[in-house]
Amino acid sequence: MSDKSPLFVSASELLAHAIELYFEGIERKYKFVILHLANAIELILKDRVIDSGASIYKGPSTTTINIWEAFAILEKAAVKIPERPIIELLIDDRNNIQHRFGFPNGEATFYYLDQVLRFFQRFLKSEYDVNAVELLRLYVTDEHLATLGLVRRDDEVEPLDKLFELSPEAALLQAYSLVERKLYEHALSHSEQNRRSAYPASALPRLLEQLASAGFLSSADVEGFRHLRDMRNRAAHAAHFSDAVPREAWREALNVSKRIIQAVEGADKAGFLEQLKREWQRRKMELQASNKSTDTVIADEVAPEADRRQHQAEVARRMRTARDAMPPLGMSVKELIEAGRER
Repeated sequence: MSDKSPLFVSASELLAHAIELYFEGIERKYKFVILHLANAIELILKDRVIDSGASIYKGPSTTTINIWEAFAILEKAAVKIPERPIIELLIDDRNNIQHRFGFPNGEATFYYLDQVLRFFQRFLKSEYDVNAVELLRLYVTDEHLATLGLVRRDDEVEPLDKLFELSPEAALLQAYSLVERKLYEHALSHSEQNRRSAYPASALPRLLEQLASAGFLSSADVEGFRHLRDMRNRAAHAAHFSDAVPREAWREALNVSKRIIQAVEGADKAGFLEQLKREWQRRKMELQASNKSTDTVIADEVAPEADRRQHQAEVARRMRTARDAMPPLGMSVKELIEAGRER
């Protein structure tokens, strides 16, 4: 399949220009980022349609197929697009921008940029055997790619500050991913990293507690990880939170992530994490010998009941917050029930 076709090149250039526009940090240009991202996906899908042997033209005319028709053709050609639900949202927002004067904010823009980059990384590798990051390097600086987490630097924390100036929420999403990757990367074997989703949510706090017990991390930062995770959830699910968060809170969560990363790297250099790996491997072998599951070997010392109570308390807190934010009913519960019966 050709990566030299006009459609492929145009899709690559649109994606690169979307990145450049985002890093200008000018809010009124964010809508053009969305437009470029949507157009880039449409072009790359149409290019793949041509590669499948189908035409992108509707009958004997110069009118080309739309993205929905491209989806249908590619589905018949057995081309899988698991990102379709997100692409559909992007196209819908693109249409709102074009026809209803919509203006995306920085968080929504970064979300789509991140998701489209993930799509291109997978799709180009799967369908064209092309490395999307190396392709983007023809158009975009390594500084921007590093800030987006696409290329690694010796100092992976530095780009977070640049991203924070553009969007604190985007920086927190990136910072949490980096913390998670660092912890699993240094604490798990390569095969375990490939299936790290099998480990419970309590595994990361347990790792941090062990770093704190060995003196690599403060107990305050172990507690701060809960704040970091909460802020990450706010950034990822902003629509579910109605209260505004001050910039200082985002900054503090970012600082927690930096200290955790520094602790992980320090523990790795000191050989502490290698020692943990050996201990976990020994315990896994013992569990395997007794025919017990090894999926939760990292977190098996965490009291499940305490974990469950903490989760229940958090759910209850959110329910109270949501209830307090509801406007008054203006009638008693009895009156409300009677009114329902009458209907």
